[in-house]
Amino acid sequence: MIFDSSYVLLLSQWLDELHGLESLLERLKFEVQIANSIEHAISWVRQTPPCLIILHGNDWSEPLLQRLRAIADAESITLVILTDCHMPRWLYQDQNPGFDGFLVKPLSSDILSSLVQSASARQRCLAS
Repeated sequence: MIFDSSYVLLLSQWLDELHGLESLLERLKFEVQIANSIEHAISWVRQTPPCLIILHGNDWSEPLLQRLRAIADAESITLVILTDCHMPRWLYQDQNPGFDGFLVKPLSSDILSSLVQSASARQRCLAS
């Protein structure tokens, strides 16, 4: 499947946790791809870079996150992490492993739409 530059890549080790987010993105008319490992995500990014990667969970190793961050920087991809409302992880900047921001569940369609549109616009601007 070929995506345009505004597709969103969801990355989680627990794929069943992402069905609500995937449905919400699809209702908003955004293309979505799901990966269950950073290696799988990297293969999608190399085919066609998304404008936004949303990571779910906090069990990612630091070296793999750094690798993903380097690729995201090279392709002007916005990288955010999704967390539950009872467990937000607000880190000091020197402890942040390279995320552009944090999303806290539950997400509204307005917030999600705004984020995807901003990520897409950022990617287009940085690419030109």
